[in-house]
Amino acid sequence: MNVMLVSVGALGCYLAGMVGQGLRNSGRALSRSGILVLTATGLLFHIGALYLSIHTDRGVNLSVFTVASLTTMMVTMTVLLSSIRRPAEGLLVLILPVSMVAVSAAWLAPGSHTIQHPAAEIVAHTLVSILAYGMLMVAAFQSLLLSYQERQLRRHKKPVRTLPALQTMEKLLFEFLFIGVVLLTLSLASGFLFFENMFAKGLIHKTVLSMVAWCLFAGLLIGRQVFGWRGKTAMHWTVSGFVILILAYFGWRLVLQFVVS
Repeated sequence: MNVMLVSVGALGCYLAGMVGQGLRNSGRALSRSGILVLTATGLLFHIGALYLSIHTDRGVNLSVFTVASLTTMMVTMTVLLSSIRRPAEGLLVLILPVSMVAVSAAWLAPGSHTIQHPAAEIVAHTLVSILAYGMLMVAAFQSLLLSYQERQLRRHKKPVRTLPALQTMEKLLFEFLFIGVVLLTLSLASGFLFFENMFAKGLIHKTVLSMVAWCLFAGLLIGRQVFGWRGKTAMHWTVSGFVILILAYFGWRLVLQFVVS
């Protein structure tokens, strides 16, 4: 199977799903199940493209764009599964464009950061980290949508009709945050367990920023329970934590891949 073919398949299905969701947001009669099927088909193509990009003859390729594509795949899968239980597919309008950019970058500029015969614990740590980043990315998108919906209501304008009620969206946000914090905790714990020195020169940037992000997310969850934090406060803390997390991983990987090398 060719990387180009499956990447184009993913891009086509994601584009169709994004346009379909956009039409539903504008009030057009379009099948919700059709949008989910298109997205699921694109996700399968996305997984195929990732498999071919990551598994190479030289080893496991974990370049920055490949990892970004893997992260967005996890995000898309999470939202798709959440949409089965509750109306969370409104998030696809924000997530699918990001997934399309990541698929395109991994296909057109795959880069090379190959690890030969990686240990099982390193693979486990990497996957848990990607799941954590993906879940917290979903939370960041959810917080932005929640903030937009609240602003529309304050201005006495119609909210996006395909999005769930504010209480449901807020509940989803803190569910995503809780799962993301659990995964990020496992990621940090496995890093300290499997790596000799998480504060070594090549890791200290990532470790410190990841711990700062963890403190922000955990502080928000505690603030929610103790002080009832919500609305703008939840959005600001969530987005701030996610930006720091992006800098912790992708910022450092970009430096390693394009500057140091």
